[in-house]
Amino acid sequence: MSNYVWDSTLPYLDYLQAKSFVSDVESVTCEIERKISMDILRKTRDIIASEELIKESMELVTVLSAVTVSSLNNGFEQLLYSMDSGFNRLSDRLEQKTEGISELDATFHWGFGAVLASLGHMNDSLSELVKIAKTPDQTVAFNYFEIARELFRQGRYRKSLEELDKAISGDHTFAGYKLEWRFHQMKGTLLLGFADCDMSFCDLAKAEESFFTAACYAKSDYPHDAGRAFLSAGWCAYCQGKMKEALAHTEQAMVLHPEMGEAFFQASKVQMALDKVDRAFPLLAEAIELDGFFALKAAGDGDFRPHDAKLRSFIEALRKEKHSQFVLNAKAALDKLKGFELAPETASALHSFFTEGADWPLIDILNLAQNFDNFKRLPIVERIKAPGQQVYIKETCTEQENYFEDFVIKSRFPFKKAVTGKQQKTRMVTKTRIITKHSPASEVLFEFCPIYAGSFRMGANDAKIDRDFYLGRYPVTQQQWQAVMGDNPSQFKGERLPVENVSWDNVQTFIEHLNVLSGNQTYCLPTEIEWEYACRAGSTSTYYFGDDASRLGEYAWYNGNSGKTTHPVGEKKPNSWGLYDMAGNVWEWCRETDGSGSILCGGSWCDFVERCGSGDRINAIHDRRYSRIGFRLAFFP
Repeated sequence: MSNYVWDSTLPYLDYLQAKSFVSDVESVTCEIERKISMDILRKTRDIIASEELIKESMELVTVLSAVTVSSLNNGFEQLLYSMDSGFNRLSDRLEQKTEGISELDATFHWGFGAVLASLGHMNDSLSELVKIAKTPDQTVAFNYFEIARELFRQGRYRKSLEELDKAISGDHTFAGYKLEWRFHQMKGTLLLGFADCDMSFCDLAKAEESFFTAACYAKSDYPHDAGRAFLSAGWCAYCQGKMKEALAHTEQAMVLHPEMGEAFFQASKVQMALDKVDRAFPLLAEAIELDGFFALKAAGDGDFRPHDAKLRSFIEALRKEKHSQFVLNAKAALDKLKGFELAPETASALHSFFTEGADWPLIDILNLAQNFDNFKRLPIVERIKAPGQQVYIKETCTEQENYFEDFVIKSRFPFKKAVTGKQQKTRMVTKTRIITKHSPASEVLFEFCPIYAGSFRMGANDAKIDRDFYLGRYPVTQQQWQAVMGDNPSQFKGERLPVENVSWDNVQTFIEHLNVLSGNQTYCLPTEIEWEYACRAGSTSTYYFGDDASRLGEYAWYNGNSGKTTHPVGEKKPNSWGLYDMAGNVWEWCRETDGSGSILCGGSWCDFVERCGSGDRINAIHDRRYSRIGFRLAFFP
């Protein structure tokens, strides 16, 4: 049977204990680190990802830190992964419950199998679990499960397994609860083994049985958790050499959790182990579509390595296909934008892609396409020529000044008094004066993202956007306000900070001035429906990134991370339609849909997480000005 995991010819349980996996390595800085390495043929790696992308793109290597450490004499290149940083970053990711690790992305390694005990609904609190208990025995079982989880966190794995057996089979006080999938999933994780676990009770056959049982119990109500359980059962079967069962389990995982790239990769790996190369590559293509780094993972995998020439041909063909596909998509998107100018960084990236992209490695092409949402939503700029503003300048100058100086004329006669007189003289003096000047005319750039017509669920009602429009990529900044209005009302000063402390009436005056300067566009505030539609960007969750409030800090400045001030626009992650700061930083003025008044949307730097959801809004009086209120512009082409 072929290799079980990267760069190992050992049986799985021996592999977990091998020094090649968890050995202490003394680095040149005398720090102890644990490392995993995989070897990849240089000519294969070159068509998969550029060296710069491997070194610098943390978006692709989302769990383990990867660096190129050496080129080997036999034509292989070694990538070295730091397990210590990997564990730390896994911990951070699990605390945030991010989608990347919860879907077991391309950097997932079965040596980190312990993460399976903390994903999805395995993390539900005891209070949540007790709510679903229907009998006293089930309540007792969930309490044993909670004890098992705590023991697991403490590294007391044998005691954890004992408590799980009590939860499942009971003891002299209660009958147990065999039908709870979480119990079997955690038991399977312990029996499967992972780095630094207790190997004495690891049993792949029993682990497979536990994962399979968990999957069967979970698939009706928790399909994604069931998918992970089937994937784990498939891995256990693979490590026993049971390829037919490994493939069957993994295919179930693909059906239940089609966003989990690791399932497609594992199915491809099993087909490769069976020497069914033609069946393996379509599955690998699906995995790469979900996460491009699976291409690099395949190149370093023992089951793929005997077919490296075929893998290289497959990657090359896929690279050309993706390049051609994205060229067509990009040109179609550009045709829709005729008459508009692309945002500078977008224009630069697309220019590089059109002129050099045919020679780019696969992941570089996929990465660019992902950044631009498959070229469907390209940000544009509107250039406004703002006139010079009248400014008052204090100026110093030197000039001649006349003055009179007293002098005494003495009499020639001793008994006659002296005569006092005045004599005119001149001197140079420095004076200060206030002069009025006009600053030079300036060009102000406003960036917008296209928002295409559609419908969405707004509260309890369906809402519809009848026509395409453009919405500001960022809230209006102080630099933009200053150029148009000649003043800056903001409490927190900074050119890239959002303008704030502006009332509804202030904003209407700004828009009037801007429309006069524009000449070809009429700008306005979005309605609350337009704003929420754009904010949600197709999502139906509390926030446009999901329901997990602990991730808000990735996307917004709010009470928990702002330091009681606004921050430069665009520093956090955008939503999937390319709009920044739709949550937090400043509340944004919007028009009520019926035109009867105004509304504020989105939350601000001083609000708690509960006020920063996609559907959150508050009423405000038109003439009120606060340091937490700003706005963004919209226009209809």
